[in-house]
Amino acid sequence: MSSPYDQPQPVLGAITDRGEKIMLRPAEMRDVDAILTACTDPESQRWTTLSPGYDRDRAVGFVTDYAPGWWARGQGAAWVIADADGTYAAQLDLRVLADPKIADVGFLTGPAARGKGYMTAALRAATAYGLLHLGLERVEWKAHVGNAASRRVAEKAGFTFEGTLRAYGSKDGRRVDEWIASFLPADLPADAAVEVLG
Repeated sequence: MSSPYDQPQPVLGAITDRGEKIMLRPAEMRDVDAILTACTDPESQRWTTLSPGYDRDRAVGFVTDYAPGWWARGQGAAWVIADADGTYAAQLDLRVLADPKIADVGFLTGPAARGKGYMTAALRAATAYGLLHLGLERVEWKAHVGNAASRRVAEKAGFTFEGTLRAYGSKDGRRVDEWIASFLPADLPADAAVEVLG
Protein backbone atom coordinates (compact mmCIF):
# COMPACT_ATOMS: atom_id res chain seq x y z
CA MET A 1 0.00 0.00 0.00
CA SER A 2 1.46 3.35 -1.04
CA SER A 3 2.01 6.18 1.40
CA PRO A 4 1.91 9.93 0.77
CA TYR A 5 5.51 9.92 1.96
CA ASP A 6 6.50 7.88 -1.11
CA GLN A 7 6.02 11.05 -3.15
CA PRO A 8 7.94 14.34 -2.83
CA GLN A 9 6.75 16.67 -0.08
CA PRO A 10 3.78 18.59 -1.50
CA VAL A 11 3.52 22.30 -2.08
CA LEU A 12 0.22 23.63 -0.74
CA GLY A 13 -1.67 26.74 -1.74
CA ALA A 14 -3.80 28.85 0.58
CA ILE A 15 -5.57 32.20 0.60
CA THR A 16 -5.56 34.57 3.55
CA ASP A 17 -8.71 36.16 4.90
CA ARG A 18 -7.62 39.29 3.01
CA GLY A 19 -7.53 37.36 -0.26
CA GLU A 20 -3.74 37.11 -0.59
CA LYS A 21 -2.28 33.94 -2.07
CA ILE A 22 0.43 32.14 -0.15
CA MET A 23 2.11 28.80 -0.53
CA LEU A 24 3.57 26.22 1.81
CA ARG A 25 6.68 24.80 0.16
CA PRO A 26 9.85 22.97 1.15
CA ALA A 27 12.64 25.18 2.45
CA GLU A 28 15.27 26.28 -0.07
CA MET A 29 18.76 27.75 0.23
CA ARG A 30 17.43 31.15 -0.86
CA ASP A 31 15.49 31.22 2.45
CA VAL A 32 18.54 31.03 4.71
CA ASP A 33 18.94 34.76 5.41
CA ALA A 34 15.22 35.20 6.13
CA ILE A 35 15.18 32.11 8.36
CA LEU A 36 18.12 33.51 10.31
CA THR A 37 16.34 36.86 10.73
CA ALA A 38 13.12 35.17 11.88
CA CYS A 39 14.82 32.80 14.30
CA THR A 40 16.99 35.46 15.95
CA ASP A 41 14.16 37.98 16.28
CA PRO A 42 13.51 38.82 19.96
CA GLU A 43 9.83 37.77 19.81
CA SER A 44 10.72 34.43 18.22
CA GLN A 45 13.40 33.88 20.85
CA ARG A 46 10.98 34.84 23.62
CA TRP A 47 8.28 32.31 22.79
CA THR A 48 10.10 29.35 21.23
CA THR A 49 12.76 26.88 22.26
CA LEU A 50 15.27 28.36 19.79
CA SER A 51 18.63 28.89 21.41
CA PRO A 52 20.09 32.40 21.77
CA GLY A 53 23.08 31.17 19.78
CA TYR A 54 21.05 30.50 16.62
CA ASP A 55 23.36 31.29 13.70
CA ARG A 56 23.67 30.96 9.94
CA ASP A 57 24.89 27.35 10.18
CA ARG A 58 21.69 26.45 12.03
CA ALA A 59 19.61 28.19 9.36
CA VAL A 60 21.44 26.23 6.65
CA GLY A 61 20.88 23.04 8.66
CA PHE A 62 17.17 23.81 8.79
CA VAL A 63 17.07 23.85 4.99
CA THR A 64 19.35 20.88 4.34
CA ASP A 65 18.54 18.51 7.21
CA TYR A 66 15.84 19.48 9.70
CA ALA A 67 13.04 20.50 7.35
CA PRO A 68 13.37 17.71 4.75
CA GLY A 69 14.00 15.17 7.52
CA TRP A 70 10.40 15.14 8.72
CA TRP A 71 9.03 14.10 5.32
CA ALA A 72 11.91 11.68 4.65
CA ARG A 73 11.18 9.86 7.93
CA GLY A 74 7.43 9.78 7.30
CA GLN A 75 6.81 11.95 10.36
CA GLY A 76 5.05 14.96 8.88
CA ALA A 77 6.38 18.03 7.12
CA ALA A 78 8.21 21.27 7.71
CA TRP A 79 7.17 24.00 5.31
CA VAL A 80 8.29 27.50 4.51
CA ILE A 81 5.33 29.84 4.10
CA ALA A 82 5.97 32.08 1.11
CA ASP A 83 4.11 35.14 -0.09
CA ALA A 84 2.69 35.56 -3.59
CA ASP A 85 6.19 36.34 -4.89
CA GLY A 86 7.59 33.13 -3.40
CA THR A 87 9.52 35.01 -0.71
CA TYR A 88 9.93 33.51 2.78
CA ALA A 89 7.45 34.88 5.29
CA ALA A 90 7.26 32.19 7.98
CA GLN A 91 7.68 28.52 8.72
CA LEU A 92 5.44 25.76 10.04
CA ASP A 93 6.11 22.20 11.19
CA LEU A 94 3.48 19.44 11.29
CA ARG A 95 5.21 16.81 13.44
CA VAL A 96 4.03 13.23 13.96
CA LEU A 97 5.81 11.72 16.95
CA ALA A 98 4.83 8.80 19.23
CA ASP A 99 1.27 8.21 17.97
CA PRO A 100 1.04 8.04 14.14
CA LYS A 101 -2.50 9.46 14.26
CA ILE A 102 -1.57 12.61 16.23
CA ALA A 103 0.59 15.50 15.10
CA ASP A 104 1.54 18.75 16.69
CA VAL A 105 2.19 22.05 14.99
CA GLY A 106 4.92 24.54 15.62
CA PHE A 107 5.30 27.80 13.76
CA LEU A 108 6.92 31.20 13.71
CA THR A 109 6.45 34.22 11.50
CA GLY A 110 9.20 36.53 10.32
CA PRO A 111 8.96 40.08 11.68
CA ALA A 112 8.05 41.64 8.30
CA ALA A 113 5.14 39.24 7.74
CA ARG A 114 3.38 39.50 11.10
CA GLY A 115 -0.22 40.69 11.17
CA LYS A 116 -0.96 39.75 7.55
CA GLY A 117 -2.90 36.57 8.23
CA TYR A 118 -0.35 34.32 6.55
CA MET A 119 0.03 31.95 9.49
CA THR A 120 -3.70 31.48 10.03
CA ALA A 121 -4.16 30.51 6.37
CA ALA A 122 -1.10 28.27 6.45
CA LEU A 123 -2.20 26.55 9.64
CA ARG A 124 -5.63 25.84 8.17
CA ALA A 125 -4.03 24.34 5.04
CA ALA A 126 -1.44 22.24 6.87
CA THR A 127 -4.00 20.94 9.35
CA ALA A 128 -6.46 19.99 6.62
CA TYR A 129 -3.67 18.30 4.66
CA GLY A 130 -2.69 16.26 7.70
CA LEU A 131 -6.26 15.15 8.40
CA LEU A 132 -7.31 14.53 4.79
CA HIS A 133 -4.10 13.17 3.26
CA LEU A 134 -1.91 11.83 6.07
CA GLY A 135 -4.66 10.04 7.99
CA LEU A 136 -4.25 12.07 11.16
CA GLU A 137 -7.05 11.99 13.73
CA ARG A 138 -5.89 14.88 15.90
CA VAL A 139 -3.65 17.90 15.42
CA GLU A 140 -2.43 19.66 18.55
CA TRP A 141 -1.19 23.22 19.06
CA LYS A 142 0.80 24.08 22.15
CA ALA A 143 2.45 27.34 23.23
CA HIS A 144 4.00 28.77 26.36
CA VAL A 145 1.32 30.41 28.49
CA GLY A 146 1.22 34.10 27.59
CA ASN A 147 1.93 33.69 23.87
CA ALA A 148 -1.31 35.44 22.93
CA ALA A 149 -0.37 35.96 19.27
CA SER A 150 0.12 32.23 18.70
CA ARG A 151 -3.11 31.45 20.53
CA ARG A 152 -5.04 33.91 18.33
CA VAL A 153 -3.68 32.19 15.21
CA ALA A 154 -4.71 28.75 16.46
CA GLU A 155 -8.20 29.86 17.45
CA LYS A 156 -8.75 31.76 14.16
CA ALA A 157 -7.66 28.59 12.33
CA GLY A 158 -10.42 26.65 14.11
CA PHE A 159 -8.53 24.95 16.94
CA THR A 160 -10.46 24.35 20.16
CA PHE A 161 -8.71 25.54 23.30
CA GLU A 162 -8.49 22.74 25.85
CA GLY A 163 -6.61 24.21 28.78
CA THR A 164 -3.24 24.55 30.45
CA LEU A 165 -0.62 21.83 30.82
CA ARG A 166 1.26 22.58 34.01
CA ALA A 167 5.07 22.49 33.77
CA TYR A 168 4.75 20.74 30.40
CA GLY A 169 7.34 22.68 28.44
CA SER A 170 10.79 24.00 29.09
CA LYS A 171 12.39 27.37 28.44
CA ASP A 172 15.87 28.48 29.41
CA GLY A 173 16.37 25.50 31.69
CA ARG A 174 13.13 25.81 33.63
CA ARG A 175 9.72 24.15 33.37
CA VAL A 176 6.92 26.34 32.02
CA ASP A 177 3.16 25.95 31.67
CA GLU A 178 1.78 25.48 28.18
CA TRP A 179 -1.58 26.08 26.56
CA ILE A 180 -3.03 23.32 24.40
CA ALA A 181 -5.70 23.31 21.69
CA SER A 182 -6.71 20.71 19.14
CA PHE A 183 -8.31 20.23 15.74
CA LEU A 184 -10.17 17.01 14.88
CA PRO A 185 -11.59 15.68 11.60
CA ALA A 186 -15.08 16.63 12.80
CA ASP A 187 -13.92 20.27 12.92
CA LEU A 188 -13.31 20.36 9.16
CA PRO A 189 -15.99 22.02 7.04
CA ALA A 190 -18.07 19.58 4.98
CA ASP A 191 -16.47 20.85 1.77
CA ALA A 192 -12.93 20.88 3.14
CA ALA A 193 -10.21 20.52 0.56
CA VAL A 194 -6.53 21.33 0.24
CA GLU A 195 -4.97 22.95 -2.80
CA VAL A 196 -1.97 20.77 -3.66
CA LEU A 197 0.17 22.68 -6.15
CA GLY A 198 2.79 20.05 -6.66
